Amino acid sequence: MDIERFGADAAAVLDSLGDRLPADDQDSLRTYLWTGEWGLLADELAAALLEDHTPITGTERDLVRDLLFAIGPVDAGIHPCIHDRERVLAALNVVSDPPAPSPSPPPRSPGP
Repeated sequence: MDIERFGADAAAVLDSLGDRLPADDQDSLRTYLWTGEWGLLADELAAALLEDHTPITGTERDLVRDLLFAIGPVDAGIHPCIHDRERVLAALNVVSDPPAPSPSPPPRSPGP
């Protein structure tokens, strides 16, 4: 894995997504980026995008794809989104025009 490229792609997609991801997700993902937790970053980013049906552009999807495929084979129990990359990519909410940034992140759905 090219760590510099991974870091640049991860920062680019997080910057591009902005407040379309809840602030707590952004904080966690940036912590993973800064601490070199590449697998956690790729897996949790994909999971957050799926969970909230976050609208993303084709360019953002391509960056997510690059992050998911930068990680080698993984255990499905530890990194389920990386393990099932193709299904995850097909399920992302790719739109031609994402919504304009809002002053506050969308509320999270209550967990089970």
